[in-house]
Amino acid sequence: MSADSTFASSAKRNSAGAVRTGTLSTAPPAPGRLVLAYDPSFRATMTVSADRADDPAALAGAAEALPLAARGLMDLLLLVGEPGEPIPERLRERIAKEGGPLWAGALLLPRASSWTEGGLHPQHYAGSCRLNPGLRGLGFSLAAETYESPPSFPPAEVKWDAVVVAAALETMPAALTQDGSIRRDVERRLYSQLGDDDHRWSLALRFARAAGLVRPGNGKLHGYPEAHPRPLADVSVLLQGGVPTAAATLVLRLTTDAWTPVSWLIALLKGTGREAFYSPVADGYPARSEYFNDDGFDRVELPAVRLALDVLHRAGAIDTVRDHEAVVAFRRPTVRPRGQGGFMLTPDGDVLCHVAELRLEDYRRLARLAPFVEGDALRRHRLSREGISAELAAGHRDTLDYLAEHSRTGVPANLQDQVREWQRSATRLSILTGVDIVEEESGRLRVAMPGELGRVIDYTTKPRARFVAMHGKLYVPDGWDPLDVRVTLARVARPVGREGEAWVYEPELRPQASPQLLLTRLREYHGGDLPGDLETIVLAGAGVPPVLAIEAVLVRLPAEVADAVRRDRIAGPMLRRSVSATECVVPRDQLTALRERLAELGVLWEGVE
Repeated sequence: MSADSTFASSAKRNSAGAVRTGTLSTAPPAPGRLVLAYDPSFRATMTVSADRADDPAALAGAAEALPLAARGLMDLLLLVGEPGEPIPERLRERIAKEGGPLWAGALLLPRASSWTEGGLHPQHYAGSCRLNPGLRGLGFSLAAETYESPPSFPPAEVKWDAVVVAAALETMPAALTQDGSIRRDVERRLYSQLGDDDHRWSLALRFARAAGLVRPGNGKLHGYPEAHPRPLADVSVLLQGGVPTAAATLVLRLTTDAWTPVSWLIALLKGTGREAFYSPVADGYPARSEYFNDDGFDRVELPAVRLALDVLHRAGAIDTVRDHEAVVAFRRPTVRPRGQGGFMLTPDGDVLCHVAELRLEDYRRLARLAPFVEGDALRRHRLSREGISAELAAGHRDTLDYLAEHSRTGVPANLQDQVREWQRSATRLSILTGVDIVEEESGRLRVAMPGELGRVIDYTTKPRARFVAMHGKLYVPDGWDPLDVRVTLARVARPVGREGEAWVYEPELRPQASPQLLLTRLREYHGGDLPGDLETIVLAGAGVPPVLAIEAVLVRLPAEVADAVRRDRIAGPMLRRSVSATECVVPRDQLTALRERLAELGVLWEGVE
């Protein structure tokens, strides 16, 4: 039985076993069975037989043997889609005119779901066809050159720039037009505030809107720098349609794990691949007549390719190698390890951070706290009163702790004082007069309800105030606990609750700007000298020199001459640190001189040399 008759008999049953006559309606068949349905006269002219129609090696050989025009069409089809996927109907004219060799090599297949045995003529399906799935992995006619180089940093990463834009719009929301677009004059002022690179900041604004870092509300665009950005499903939204979007799609389709030279990409697209950009339904594409002008590629597609490569690199969709002008090679993005070095904080309030040494999560808060000044990979921010106010408005009260955690250079003392001053000036107080305040067991204060009774402290005269230090804790007895004594203790201790009829505090180290003034207040409330541990903590909070440890030796003198030797004009000064009548502590570097002097006086030496 021939292959044709075998196919005919098998084609009379569908997958459920029902008998059909002459036609088959199922999912697209395997390439070999589909080729067997071709018109016998056409199948006789084919360069690839039906039994090899799904053999990648046979298909690759047929592709290599294609004429120049047909191979150019093959490159175009590989650019606009994947093998096995439907080919855009806009290429119907090209396929009908130049696709004969592709049909003969089984490189093109109809997208047919029913046919008559031996009566399917593939060239009638120029508007409804697909590339043979066996072509997956087939290369282009123009072989790409090998390229080796370390990846380059983008001029500015759009994710980081979007945080800067969000922080700026949080401080000053931008007015929107009725259609939801940002007003042009407001947009220009925003970009001029951030720098002179409009392309960089307009791209950052588009990313911020797509990722949810900025959102419209009440006719204005508001920023949320600490929001978690949504991942972009389609990076092409950053290119606003047209030829650049088509170029980005082509670049992503051609991106592999190996470096692809841009010179190869341009050479491929400048030939038959130019038509991969063309779509009659997309806005912004040039007319077909203009498209095929001799200089059309350099004026239209080449700038679009350059722009798409730049935007995809800034967005992290590809890795690139750049020279001083543009991208020269690209590949799939690799994981770039980020250090945990933090940022540098200078005494004049500048914050210097590199995108490779700070997590984006930490940068979001920094962008609000210290407004952006300049920079791309290495960025400079600056602490300001406005940033501290925004930090407090966002609910953060641990600004100095945040700076100390991420600053590699610490927080200079002058900056600590400046930040505290800005925090005090930015904090709003609500003052209520003529009301009674009730203090709850937790220490929380609230306005007394009508008829509610509570203990009253008369502040018309100086109230009684006292605390007692015992066993490392500070106790404030009821009746001696006005707010001024408790506020003073809160500067050097933390409240831990109540014991009996007293509030209890535990001393802890705190930064102190005026330690002597605080010690004066504490002595007044304590009624005399303070415990040593409490006074030490207060003084250490303002900064004291470190303890100096000196290696020394205990020298035990003979009781008969101990007093006389300690009055010697040379040995005496070295023995002035007495422990007892016969024992002295001597620094190790003075032992040799002491031993020699004692030998001169006739006193022998034993022990440490």
